[in-house]
Amino acid sequence: MLTRRQLVRRGAAGAAVLLLPPATARAAVLRDGRFRQGVLSGDPTPDGITLLTLLDDAEGRGQVRLEVARDAAFRRVVASRNITTSARDGYSVKARIRGLDPHERYFYRFETRTTQSPVGRFQTALPEDSNETVKFAFFSCADYTHGYYNAYELMAREDVDFVVNLGDYIYAEAYHRRGQTGVRNDPIGEARSLDDYRDKYALYRSDKALRDVHAKFPMIATWDDHEVIDNYAGSAPAGGLPAGKYNTARKNAGYKAYFEAMPFFASGRSRIYRGLRFGNTVDMIMLDQRQYRDDQPCNDAVAVPCAGYDAPRAYLGRAQMDWVKQRLASSPAAWKVIGNETMMMNAELLGGAYYTFDSWQGYSNEREELLEHIRSRAIQDVVFVTGDIHTFIAGDVRTQRQRGESVALEFVGGSITSQSFGETDLPVGGGQTLPGNDANPNTPQAIIDTLRGLNPWVDQADFDHHGYGLVEASPTKFDVSFKRVQTIKRRSRATLPSTGFTYSVARGQKSIKGVNGPPA
Repeated sequence: MLTRRQLVRRGAAGAAVLLLPPATARAAVLRDGRFRQGVLSGDPTPDGITLLTLLDDAEGRGQVRLEVARDAAFRRVVASRNITTSARDGYSVKARIRGLDPHERYFYRFETRTTQSPVGRFQTALPEDSNETVKFAFFSCADYTHGYYNAYELMAREDVDFVVNLGDYIYAEAYHRRGQTGVRNDPIGEARSLDDYRDKYALYRSDKALRDVHAKFPMIATWDDHEVIDNYAGSAPAGGLPAGKYNTARKNAGYKAYFEAMPFFASGRSRIYRGLRFGNTVDMIMLDQRQYRDDQPCNDAVAVPCAGYDAPRAYLGRAQMDWVKQRLASSPAAWKVIGNETMMMNAELLGGAYYTFDSWQGYSNEREELLEHIRSRAIQDVVFVTGDIHTFIAGDVRTQRQRGESVALEFVGGSITSQSFGETDLPVGGGQTLPGNDANPNTPQAIIDTLRGLNPWVDQADFDHHGYGLVEASPTKFDVSFKRVQTIKRRSRATLPSTGFTYSVARGQKSIKGVNGPPA
């Protein structure tokens, strides 16, 4: 524990670094508290980072000390400040630090008068004129109850610059129970109050594997639906859900807990769509596909498109759509990477049925507007990295409801633990259901081939396994591999072979059809 004299001396070392919110002297440093949720960093830029912790077992209003250093022993401290927090904030302690050097590793920690957090590390982003390689992992959908966080444990061992969370970081619901289809129980059940949502983040971070990911890498995050409630539509009356499932107070509670618990600051009240540059190599464009959307068409069923399914309806909303179009058109980066919650490619089944209408295929007007913008402006090297659907899929993004020209690529990164297609009974259209097996998912290759035939833009798919995607992007190529874990039903580091699940995309390449699957 640092003495008061050391704190004062080290505080002077960081005088040139700005922290937001600003430090204040109106409250004393808290005496007690525990850092059970670990430490988190996020949204790295060439000169800045957001740092976060959440304090448990604290009382009253007070300050928590933050230090940032160039070394893990904290001999070369570059910033130190006190940050005020209280029960009203959920004892969230968060600051934005600027004035750092580009593409440098730093270490950070928090402390009260009697306790100290684990030490975290982060790396700032490349300078804007850099042509160096960028490495990152992308993932989504981490239902705590359904399986162990083996994928997080492996991710923490990767050599990446940052990680990208594409939503469903927590589940407001508790779908599984130990001994049935789950391996862990969720004592909170379904979150409805602010305390419930706060407790969800604490529960999920009780797993050391997730804490290790946060301690080792900055996270760039967006949300999907389960951070509030399954399948809600933010602009629809009653969230587009049955009566009693959704209300404004519940949405506000989910949002407040999210912003307390995640390592970035919203712009304005709750804007989370944003872009982050990594030199001339990657422009990471993060979308928000929940807050501004109208209700899903066709009752979000597995069915043939209903009358009016292609009527105009908001998905991104006008302000976000205009922003992303401008960002794509003006970006100088080699790779325009879109952090995308739900799948851009269609998912079509037997008899002309769609696999629900919650994704882009249920909002075809905005889908066509965005893709036509990419086509007509000849915007090259757009890649969607996607979560939500609990399946590994790689394929071509085409205009005209997937019947037109390929203008981008899409890589869907499975799920950390959330139930895959092979682990549940899957409606496949025409009144037919494909039986699943939660304990031993093993979708026959013939079924994969049949569904791939119905979706000829898809090159490769894995319906059974969990994991994440890995990217290594250079000025000339975009390499992607799907990291698939062998099981989530017991703790294990075993993985499946990468054969058939790796891609090396060249600049200007608009199709991966035939790389690992059948040719076009």
